[in-house]
Amino acid sequence: MEEENGKQESQGEQKEELLAGKFKSVDALVRAYGELEAEFTRRSQRLRALEDERKGEGEGAHPVMDGEALYDAVTKNESVRARVLGEYLDSLKGVPLLAGSGAGVTAPAVTPKTISEASALALGYFKNQKS
Repeated sequence: MEEENGKQESQGEQKEELLAGKFKSVDALVRAYGELEAEFTRRSQRLRALEDERKGEGEGAHPVMDGEALYDAVTKNESVRARVLGEYLDSLKGVPLLAGSGAGVTAPAVTPKTISEASALALGYFKNQKS
């Protein structure tokens, strides 16, 4: 019996030591528990919000913008505007663009050397001329 009482007392002392080793007082333990509970609540709410967001994405939660709203959103965001413009200009590689002077690209002048070449050139001109 005395051995059992001794064991119970030593187990009780160990529990008090653990409590005293981790927390300075019961008030500190209660405060830590309250903080833990608050953090758990915050994380649970955040998880719920993320789950709702993810569930909404599958159902098309993002509203479809009409053309004008999309245009406004893009033109107000400088990085998006620069990206769109850059991709567009990259797609035009190989297309002759007007340089700073505004002069267009012209074809070299064709001068016929014979009457038959002049005739073919004139016929081609008349066929392609719009009325």
